[in-house]
Amino acid sequence: MGRCITVAIAGLGSRGKDVYAQAQKQFPKKMKIVAVADINPEKVAAAAKEFQIPEEACFSSAEEMLEQDKLAEVMFIATQDRQHVGHAIPALRKGYH
Repeated sequence: MGRCITVAIAGLGSRGKDVYAQAQKQFPKKMKIVAVADINPEKVAAAAKEFQIPEEACFSSAEEMLEQDKLAEVMFIATQDRQHVGHAIPALRKGYH
């Protein structure tokens, strides 16, 4: 069956919340969202409730999340397209897939 992969999601818009996060519901034994970040606190609160993410793993921006020690094995970069390089490079340097 394989192991469960931990995931952090930066950006909770259409891609982050409605596509990538929903994969946990389709594959609950393969994926667990353990941290989220978004500039909209209501989106962060809703995702935290929906996916049982503790408050200390909820962030107000991708930058704030990336200031932390590595939180998961994988980070989905779902921020605005123009922000991807600025978020992906630091995430890769931290060892995220």
